[in-house]
Amino acid sequence: MSATFGQPSIEANTRKKSLQKSSGHKFIIQFYLSTTCYSLSPSPSCVRMIQGAAALNFLPHTKLSNLHNNVCSLKKKKTPTNKYSRLQPPKSCAVANPHESALKALCDEGNPQAALQLMEQQVAAPPHPDTLTALLRACAESRSLPLLRRAHRHIQTSSPSTRRLLAGVYCKLGAKEDARRLLDRRREAYETVRELHGAMRRAGYVPDTRFVLHDVGEEAKEEALMYHSERLAIAYGLMSTPPGTTLRVMKNLRICGDCHSAVKVMSVVVGREIIVRDNKRFHHFRDGVCSCRDFW
Repeated sequence: MSATFGQPSIEANTRKKSLQKSSGHKFIIQFYLSTTCYSLSPSPSCVRMIQGAAALNFLPHTKLSNLHNNVCSLKKKKTPTNKYSRLQPPKSCAVANPHESALKALCDEGNPQAALQLMEQQVAAPPHPDTLTALLRACAESRSLPLLRRAHRHIQTSSPSTRRLLAGVYCKLGAKEDARRLLDRRREAYETVRELHGAMRRAGYVPDTRFVLHDVGEEAKEEALMYHSERLAIAYGLMSTPPGTTLRVMKNLRICGDCHSAVKVMSVVVGREIIVRDNKRFHHFRDGVCSCRDFW
Protein backbone atom coordinates (compact mmCIF):
# COMPACT_ATOMS: atom_id res chain seq x y z
CA MET A 1 0.00 0.00 0.00
CA SER A 2 2.75 2.46 0.92
CA ALA A 3 4.60 1.68 -2.31
CA THR A 4 1.55 2.65 -4.33
CA PHE A 5 1.12 5.87 -2.42
CA GLY A 6 4.79 6.74 -2.93
CA GLN A 7 4.16 7.64 -6.59
CA PRO A 8 1.29 10.15 -6.56
CA SER A 9 -0.62 10.66 -9.78
CA ILE A 10 -1.61 13.95 -11.39
CA GLU A 11 -5.10 13.49 -9.94
CA ALA A 12 -3.62 13.17 -6.44
CA ASN A 13 -1.66 16.40 -6.80
CA THR A 14 -4.77 18.19 -8.07
CA ARG A 15 -6.77 16.95 -5.12
CA LYS A 16 -3.98 17.99 -2.76
CA LYS A 17 -4.20 21.60 -3.99
CA SER A 18 -7.99 21.70 -3.64
CA LEU A 19 -7.71 20.11 -0.21
CA GLN A 20 -5.22 22.68 1.02
CA LYS A 21 -7.84 25.39 0.40
CA SER A 22 -10.31 23.63 2.69
CA SER A 23 -10.38 22.80 6.36
CA GLY A 24 -11.94 20.11 8.47
CA HIS A 25 -11.38 16.40 8.91
CA LYS A 26 -14.07 15.24 6.51
CA PHE A 27 -12.18 16.74 3.55
CA ILE A 28 -9.09 14.74 4.48
CA ILE A 29 -11.04 11.49 4.64
CA GLN A 30 -12.76 12.18 1.32
CA PHE A 31 -9.38 13.04 -0.18
CA TYR A 32 -7.93 9.79 1.13
CA LEU A 33 -10.74 7.69 -0.31
CA SER A 34 -10.79 9.42 -3.71
CA THR A 35 -7.00 9.31 -4.06
CA THR A 36 -6.94 5.63 -3.18
CA CYS A 37 -9.45 4.93 -5.93
CA TYR A 38 -7.18 6.64 -8.45
CA SER A 39 -4.00 5.08 -7.12
CA LEU A 40 -5.14 1.47 -6.97
CA SER A 41 -6.17 -0.50 -10.02
CA PRO A 42 -9.69 -2.06 -9.99
CA SER A 43 -9.25 -5.19 -7.93
CA PRO A 44 -10.98 -7.12 -5.12
CA SER A 45 -8.47 -5.70 -2.66
CA CYS A 46 -9.50 -2.16 -3.63
CA VAL A 47 -13.16 -3.04 -3.09
CA ARG A 48 -12.44 -4.53 0.33
CA MET A 49 -10.38 -1.51 1.31
CA ILE A 50 -13.12 0.94 0.30
CA GLN A 51 -15.82 -1.03 2.11
CA GLY A 52 -13.68 -1.23 5.23
CA ALA A 53 -12.93 2.50 5.18
CA ALA A 54 -16.60 3.33 4.73
CA ALA A 55 -17.53 1.19 7.73
CA LEU A 56 -15.34 3.32 10.03
CA ASN A 57 -16.88 6.14 12.01
CA PHE A 58 -13.52 7.77 12.73
CA LEU A 59 -9.85 7.67 11.87
CA PRO A 60 -7.04 8.55 14.26
CA HIS A 61 -5.53 11.98 13.80
CA THR A 62 -2.02 10.60 13.33
CA LYS A 63 -3.24 8.34 10.55
CA LEU A 64 -4.79 11.33 8.78
CA SER A 65 -1.51 13.23 8.87
CA ASN A 66 0.47 10.20 7.71
CA LEU A 67 -1.95 9.51 4.86
CA HIS A 68 -1.74 13.11 3.69
CA ASN A 69 2.06 13.03 3.71
CA ASN A 70 2.27 9.64 1.98
CA VAL A 71 -0.27 10.42 -0.73
CA CYS A 72 0.82 13.94 -1.56
CA SER A 73 4.59 13.45 -1.14
CA LEU A 74 5.03 16.87 0.40
CA LYS A 75 8.38 18.44 -0.27
CA LYS A 76 8.60 19.76 3.27
CA LYS A 77 7.77 16.62 5.20
CA LYS A 78 10.36 17.43 7.85
CA THR A 79 8.75 20.76 8.63
CA PRO A 80 6.39 20.15 11.56
CA THR A 81 4.49 23.38 10.96
CA ASN A 82 2.46 22.30 7.94
CA LYS A 83 -1.27 22.91 7.96
CA TYR A 84 -2.33 19.44 9.05
CA SER A 85 0.23 19.00 11.84
CA ARG A 86 -1.35 21.99 13.59
CA LEU A 87 -4.67 20.17 13.90
CA GLN A 88 -5.42 19.19 17.46
CA PRO A 89 -5.77 15.40 17.77
CA PRO A 90 -9.50 14.78 18.37
CA LYS A 91 -10.98 11.89 20.30
CA SER A 92 -12.78 10.83 17.16
CA CYS A 93 -13.04 12.08 13.63
CA ALA A 94 -16.68 12.07 12.57
CA VAL A 95 -17.60 11.62 8.93
CA ALA A 96 -20.70 13.36 7.58
CA ASN A 97 -21.59 10.43 5.29
CA PRO A 98 -18.89 7.75 5.29
CA HIS A 99 -20.73 5.62 2.72
CA GLU A 100 -20.99 8.33 0.05
CA SER A 101 -17.40 8.22 -1.19
CA ALA A 102 -17.36 4.43 -1.09
CA LEU A 103 -20.60 4.15 -3.08
CA LYS A 104 -19.36 6.56 -5.73
CA ALA A 105 -16.01 4.77 -5.99
CA LEU A 106 -17.61 1.33 -6.37
CA CYS A 107 -19.94 2.64 -9.09
CA ASP A 108 -17.09 4.30 -10.97
CA GLU A 109 -15.14 1.06 -10.69
CA GLY A 110 -18.00 -0.78 -12.44
CA ASN A 111 -19.07 -2.88 -9.46
CA PRO A 112 -22.79 -2.10 -8.94
CA GLN A 113 -23.39 -5.30 -6.98
CA ALA A 114 -20.92 -4.28 -4.26
CA ALA A 115 -22.37 -0.74 -4.29
CA LEU A 116 -25.88 -2.13 -3.78
CA GLN A 117 -24.70 -4.29 -0.89
CA LEU A 118 -23.20 -1.20 0.74
CA MET A 119 -26.36 0.82 0.06
CA GLU A 120 -28.53 -1.83 1.70
CA GLN A 121 -26.37 -1.58 4.82
CA GLN A 122 -26.79 2.19 4.95
CA VAL A 123 -29.83 3.34 6.91
CA ALA A 124 -28.85 6.87 7.97
CA ALA A 125 -29.47 9.01 4.88
CA PRO A 126 -30.30 8.41 1.21
CA PRO A 127 -27.41 8.66 -1.25
CA HIS A 128 -26.67 11.88 -3.10
CA PRO A 129 -28.35 12.20 -6.54
CA ASP A 130 -24.93 12.15 -8.22
CA THR A 131 -24.22 8.81 -6.56
CA LEU A 132 -27.57 7.43 -7.72
CA THR A 133 -26.77 8.54 -11.26
CA ALA A 134 -23.43 6.74 -11.10
CA LEU A 135 -25.18 3.62 -9.75
CA LEU A 136 -27.71 3.55 -12.58
CA ARG A 137 -24.96 4.09 -15.13
CA ALA A 138 -23.00 1.18 -13.63
CA CYS A 139 -26.10 -1.04 -13.81
CA ALA A 140 -26.56 -0.10 -17.46
CA GLU A 141 -22.94 -0.90 -18.29
CA SER A 142 -23.21 -4.27 -16.54
CA ARG A 143 -26.28 -5.13 -18.70
CA SER A 144 -27.95 -6.69 -15.66
CA LEU A 145 -31.70 -6.14 -15.46
CA PRO A 146 -32.04 -7.86 -12.03
CA LEU A 147 -29.42 -5.49 -10.61
CA LEU A 148 -31.26 -2.50 -12.07
CA ARG A 149 -34.57 -3.60 -10.55
CA ARG A 150 -32.82 -4.17 -7.25
CA ALA A 151 -31.39 -0.64 -7.41
CA HIS A 152 -34.82 0.74 -8.34
CA ARG A 153 -36.23 -0.51 -5.03
CA HIS A 154 -33.78 1.73 -3.17
CA ILE A 155 -34.28 4.86 -5.29
CA GLN A 156 -36.98 7.44 -4.69
CA THR A 157 -38.65 8.19 -8.04
CA SER A 158 -40.35 11.44 -6.98
CA SER A 159 -37.84 13.48 -9.01
CA PRO A 160 -38.70 13.82 -12.73
CA SER A 161 -35.02 13.68 -13.69
CA THR A 162 -34.59 10.40 -11.77
CA ARG A 163 -37.62 8.91 -13.51
CA ARG A 164 -36.29 9.89 -16.92
CA LEU A 165 -32.90 8.40 -16.15
CA LEU A 166 -34.42 5.17 -14.86
CA ALA A 167 -36.71 4.90 -17.87
CA GLY A 168 -33.76 5.40 -20.22
CA VAL A 169 -31.76 2.63 -18.54
CA TYR A 170 -34.77 0.28 -18.65
CA CYS A 171 -35.14 0.94 -22.38
CA LYS A 172 -31.45 0.32 -22.92
CA LEU A 173 -31.81 -3.10 -21.25
CA GLY A 174 -34.97 -3.93 -23.22
CA ALA A 175 -37.49 -3.57 -20.36
CA LYS A 176 -39.83 -1.14 -22.13
CA GLU A 177 -42.83 -2.01 -19.98
CA ASP A 178 -40.97 -0.92 -16.84
CA ALA A 179 -40.00 2.33 -18.57
CA ARG A 180 -43.60 2.94 -19.64
CA ARG A 181 -44.83 2.62 -16.05
CA LEU A 182 -42.29 5.21 -14.92
CA LEU A 183 -43.42 7.72 -17.56
CA ASP A 184 -47.14 7.49 -16.77
CA ARG A 185 -46.70 10.40 -14.35
CA ARG A 186 -45.24 12.52 -17.14
CA ARG A 187 -48.40 12.10 -19.20
CA GLU A 188 -50.38 13.08 -16.12
CA ALA A 189 -48.30 16.27 -15.82
CA TYR A 190 -48.99 17.22 -19.45
CA GLU A 191 -52.71 16.66 -18.87
CA THR A 192 -52.54 18.86 -15.76
CA VAL A 193 -50.89 21.63 -17.81
CA ARG A 194 -53.66 21.44 -20.42
CA GLU A 195 -56.39 21.63 -17.77
CA LEU A 196 -54.62 24.52 -16.07
CA HIS A 197 -54.25 26.32 -19.39
CA GLY A 198 -57.99 26.09 -19.99
CA ALA A 199 -58.75 27.50 -16.53
CA MET A 200 -56.28 30.33 -17.13
CA ARG A 201 -57.91 31.21 -20.47
CA ARG A 202 -61.27 31.42 -18.72
CA ALA A 203 -59.67 33.71 -16.11
CA GLY A 204 -58.55 36.13 -18.84
CA TYR A 205 -55.09 34.88 -19.78
CA VAL A 206 -54.13 35.47 -23.43
CA PRO A 207 -50.89 33.85 -24.70
CA ASP A 208 -48.33 36.30 -26.04
CA THR A 209 -47.00 34.44 -29.08
CA ARG A 210 -44.36 37.10 -29.76
CA PHE A 211 -42.06 35.11 -27.46
CA VAL A 212 -42.11 32.14 -29.87
CA LEU A 213 -39.50 32.82 -32.53
CA HIS A 214 -40.19 29.78 -34.71
CA ASP A 215 -41.99 30.28 -38.02
CA VAL A 216 -45.09 28.21 -37.19
CA GLY A 217 -48.81 28.82 -36.92
CA GLU A 218 -50.53 30.54 -34.01
CA GLU A 219 -51.87 27.29 -32.55
CA ALA A 220 -48.42 25.72 -32.61
CA LYS A 221 -46.99 28.81 -30.92
CA GLU A 222 -49.60 28.65 -28.15
CA GLU A 223 -48.87 24.97 -27.60
CA ALA A 224 -45.12 25.65 -27.44
CA LEU A 225 -45.70 28.29 -24.76
CA MET A 226 -48.02 25.99 -22.83
CA TYR A 227 -45.30 23.37 -22.29
CA HIS A 228 -42.48 25.63 -21.14
CA SER A 229 -40.34 24.03 -18.43
CA GLU A 230 -41.55 26.16 -15.51
CA ARG A 231 -45.19 25.32 -16.27
CA LEU A 232 -44.42 21.60 -16.33
CA ALA A 233 -42.53 21.99 -13.05
CA ILE A 234 -45.53 23.75 -11.50
CA ALA A 235 -47.79 20.96 -12.76
CA TYR A 236 -45.57 18.36 -11.06
CA GLY A 237 -45.74 20.43 -7.89
CA LEU A 238 -49.53 20.61 -8.01
CA MET A 239 -49.69 16.83 -8.42
CA SER A 240 -47.20 16.08 -5.64
CA THR A 241 -48.13 18.51 -2.85
CA PRO A 242 -51.28 19.13 -0.80
CA PRO A 243 -53.49 22.17 -1.59
CA GLY A 244 -52.19 25.48 -0.30
CA THR A 245 -48.53 24.46 -0.36
CA THR A 246 -46.08 27.06 -1.67
CA LEU A 247 -44.42 25.91 -4.90
CA ARG A 248 -40.76 26.74 -5.58
CA VAL A 249 -39.27 26.44 -9.06
CA MET A 250 -35.61 26.96 -9.96
CA LYS A 251 -34.38 27.47 -13.52
CA ASN A 252 -31.06 28.52 -15.03
CA LEU A 253 -32.57 30.76 -17.73
CA ARG A 254 -34.54 33.95 -17.56
CA ILE A 255 -38.30 33.45 -17.40
CA CYS A 256 -39.98 34.61 -20.62
CA GLY A 257 -42.53 37.40 -20.59
CA ASP A 258 -45.46 35.13 -21.43
CA CYS A 259 -44.62 32.67 -18.65
CA HIS A 260 -44.31 35.60 -16.24
CA SER A 261 -47.85 36.71 -17.13
CA ALA A 262 -49.10 33.12 -17.08
CA VAL A 263 -47.77 32.34 -13.60
CA LYS A 264 -49.44 35.48 -12.24
CA VAL A 265 -52.80 34.19 -13.47
CA MET A 266 -51.88 30.69 -12.34
CA SER A 267 -51.36 31.85 -8.75
CA VAL A 268 -54.97 33.07 -8.72
CA VAL A 269 -56.41 29.94 -10.38
CA VAL A 270 -54.69 27.44 -8.05
CA GLY A 271 -54.81 29.66 -4.96
CA ARG A 272 -51.14 29.20 -4.08
CA GLU A 273 -47.99 31.23 -3.74
CA ILE A 274 -45.54 30.33 -6.51
CA ILE A 275 -41.87 31.28 -6.25
CA VAL A 276 -39.78 31.14 -9.43
CA ARG A 277 -36.03 31.73 -9.31
CA ASP A 278 -34.52 32.49 -12.71
CA ASN A 279 -31.00 33.67 -13.51
CA LYS A 280 -31.90 37.25 -12.57
CA ARG A 281 -33.92 37.20 -9.35
CA PHE A 282 -36.65 35.59 -7.26
CA HIS A 283 -40.22 36.10 -8.44
CA HIS A 284 -42.89 35.72 -5.73
CA PHE A 285 -46.29 35.28 -7.40
CA ARG A 286 -49.29 35.70 -5.12
CA ASP A 287 -52.90 36.64 -5.91
CA GLY A 288 -52.01 37.65 -9.46
CA VAL A 289 -49.13 39.96 -8.50
CA CYS A 290 -45.37 39.42 -8.78
CA SER A 291 -42.85 40.84 -6.32
CA CYS A 292 -40.79 42.30 -9.20
CA ARG A 293 -43.72 44.52 -10.23
CA ASP A 294 -43.26 43.36 -13.83
CA PHE A 295 -39.73 44.76 -13.98
CA TRP A 296 -36.89 42.25 -14.27
